[in-house]
Amino acid sequence: MSVPSSPDRRSRLTELRTGMSLLASAAADLGVGEQPEVRVLRDGRLWLAELSTAVTAADVFQAARGLVAAQLDAIAQVSERPVEDHAFAWLVTLQTNEVIAGLEDTDLAGDAA
Repeated sequence: MSVPSSPDRRSRLTELRTGMSLLASAAADLGVGEQPEVRVLRDGRLWLAELSTAVTAADVFQAARGLVAAQLDAIAQVSERPVEDHAFAWLVTLQTNEVIAGLEDTDLAGDAA
């Protein structure tokens, strides 16, 4: 399994740092550690206070993509099943959740009327 990579070393380092911030934030959401400070700058970039760096939406996307790829690869290795099995299962779960959220939105809109 290849993890998406950036064209240059500096971009890759930014993505890794952003990935660490994403992971720390997700862990904090689950009660592990403290929530890192993230602010939106005037130019649209995000300021990651704990890393003292600004990142773009593309950096965040690439970092998240790399984290998910690493997680899928680890799950596949532990389970000794192909990555596809797990990726498709996640996609079905997300699509199901999307449908349910859409139905809930429809119910809320009907209740408001």
